[in-house]
Amino acid sequence: MNDGAVDPTGRFWAGSMAYDGTPGAGSLYRVDPDGTVVTALTGVTVANGPAFSPDGRRLYLADSARGVISAYPLDPRTGALGAPQPLIRLDGGSPDGMTVDDEGFVWTAVWGESRVLRVSPYGEVDRVVHLPCRQPSSVAIGGEDGTRLLVTSARYGLADPTPADGALWTCDAGVSAPPARAALLTRYPA
Repeated sequence: MNDGAVDPTGRFWAGSMAYDGTPGAGSLYRVDPDGTVVTALTGVTVANGPAFSPDGRRLYLADSARGVISAYPLDPRTGALGAPQPLIRLDGGSPDGMTVDDEGFVWTAVWGESRVLRVSPYGEVDRVVHLPCRQPSSVAIGGEDGTRLLVTSARYGLADPTPADGALWTCDAGVSAPPARAALLTRYPA
């Protein structure tokens, strides 16, 4: 299993990948409030994110191995996904963990590229945050003032990690984001 997140209606979504990175072996799963587990998407190589638009009508999912973030229409009532549209394809690095701010912009850590991108709902890069670590892994926005960008990083696979690799980084995002949500499970799966 890989990244997971809760949508605005309380459903938990989590992606998977093959440990050896087999192309297309990953999936995206959804856990509904009644505990039902649904395979929402197959054919992903490395599922990262997911993240949701503030209105809950769009799901963003990165396929890190393919270097692309896609936007899926999401029915908030049923949890059904529509046909994906590519949001952005990266020329270098891999999109990794994501969040969406209150203005509807997607923030993504770019593994292997020492940066975080803020991307508009139309796929335009709005902001680049450069970091001293080589493998930013995920992002969140919060903190005391609600506008701190928090970035995790990893040392995994680095032959010569530095103190910057594997550290937590923060800076001012200049925008707030919806708070993290708890899953609204009415029954827990056995």
